Amino acid sequence: MNQPPVPAFDLSAYLARIGYTGPVQATLACLRALHIAHAGAIPFENLDIQRGLPIRLEPEAIMAKLVGSQRGGYCFEQNSLFHMALTRIGFDLVRRLARVRMGGDPGGRSHLMLLVTIEGDTHLADVGFGGSCLAEPLPLRKGEYDSAGDRWRLRPSDWSPGWELEVWRDGDWFGLYWFGDEPVVDHDLIFGNHYTSTHPQSRFIQNRLVARITLSERHSLLNGQYRRRLNGTLAEELEIPDEASFRHILRERFLIDLPADAGLRPVDGIAP
Repeated sequence: MNQPPVPAFDLSAYLARIGYTGPVQATLACLRALHIAHAGAIPFENLDIQRGLPIRLEPEAIMAKLVGSQRGGYCFEQNSLFHMALTRIGFDLVRRLARVRMGGDPGGRSHLMLLVTIEGDTHLADVGFGGSCLAEPLPLRKGEYDSAGDRWRLRPSDWSPGWELEVWRDGDWFGLYWFGDEPVVDHDLIFGNHYTSTHPQSRFIQNRLVARITLSERHSLLNGQYRRRLNGTLAEELEIPDEASFRHILRERFLIDLPADAGLRPVDGIAP
């Protein structure tokens, strides 16, 4: 007799991973609570890329890594996992691929984010944009929003039909990414994931990037520089001198415990 297939997604395991015990229903309150819990529990990180390992996007692989192995991931993993959870709960949502700006001109469609519609209102949900990630969803309408110690702005784009997500930084609006209304299929994710995880010019190849976001704190790690922002203000800044210190801060601030034999590509400033 054939055995039943192993489910690709386990909602109970996911909810336990993010520490969520509230109501599970397709409401705005639930979406917000899940978004906050996910961003605070599952860190953004590209350490498998820095180990020379492939980033797999099969649901089973994402579940095994981010839930089973208590690891983090980057946008294609994070927002795919969040998409699976929201879909299972019954939310009405779509995937979108954004063009990252980071203060400059739009790049390729290399960032996965989500749009969730609840009672006729659409919200931007994104648990995978590194140190500038949203802690909670934003309504998809023109306006400015205070969240997690930062001021955010959504506006119609003057570059191409679509939307711009911006954050107030150093006295001006800083463009994070543009997104439009083009449908996304699985092969789009395969193409984007391949570039970001393998191309020599990808910042994920060139740098170690780790982040974890709560409503009050933003922890970020770029190679050997650690920063903690509290309610929007820089509260702590450290230079990481060696690999042992790097592993320690991964555990203490980002909840990541890499295997002892998990070698990372060397970066300037961090001694072996």
